[in-house]
Amino acid sequence: MENRNENGRKPVLMIVVGRQRVGKTSFLNALTQHLRERGAQFTVWDADQLNETNNMSVFHTDAIRPASSDPEDVKAWLEARFIEIAEQGYDAVLDVGGGDTPLARLIKDVPLAATLEEMGVRLVVVHVLGPDMADLDYLDRFDRNDLFAPEAVLLVRNGGLVLTGRSYDVAFEQVSKHPSVLRVTLKGAAAVTMPRLSCMAEVTDRKLGFADAMNGASGADGKTLSVFDRARVRKWWTTDFPTMVSRIPSTWLPEMRSDATGTGG
Repeated sequence: MENRNENGRKPVLMIVVGRQRVGKTSFLNALTQHLRERGAQFTVWDADQLNETNNMSVFHTDAIRPASSDPEDVKAWLEARFIEIAEQGYDAVLDVGGGDTPLARLIKDVPLAATLEEMGVRLVVVHVLGPDMADLDYLDRFDRNDLFAPEAVLLVRNGGLVLTGRSYDVAFEQVSKHPSVLRVTLKGAAAVTMPRLSCMAEVTDRKLGFADAMNGASGADGKTLSVFDRARVRKWWTTDFPTMVSRIPSTWLPEMRSDATGTGG
């Protein structure tokens, strides 16, 4: 069925996948803040059962979480959310965490990508990758077996996992040449690099938003960033990260209002 929201666009469902500790939540948290600063209205679904310290619910109090952590309960919760987004036509982003997730179990049960697209939902699968070849496991398995390979696939190379002093191109050279990356690229996948923020942990450990951090707000520990770290965050938040987002196809993102400036103060 053809499903359109009130603006004539298909509802967007962005699902971020990847190994543990590749920066899935860091990417989705920053993207959510960026889009909301620019007037985007969408729902945050947090199904990450392993990360209780810096999950999406910590940074976005309106995030919706399943009531139970039992994998079968979470799988049923996901199915209900997918039906809901198709029926109600809103945009959403989903953090599923890593490991043997309920989403992975659901993908084994049904052709999820094709089903969501038949329901009129624009599914965007985001693979967050580090420079380790093992970070390609999800991408290779999903694409090679046609398990979870929609039309919209975004590869995010996490520059924060690159050792200081190495260029992104050199660090990700082998990853970029992997057959699974070449296959999805030929099918139309987009690729971006999330720029490194050296003080990322100082921001997230204080449970701060990026705009608040650069403007000198106190974090959960009652402390602010140093003046130099505030300058680093300001450059990253107002220039580097927006540049990366501008390279993502706009129809793959929750819709942003054209009159929102997104300056963050």
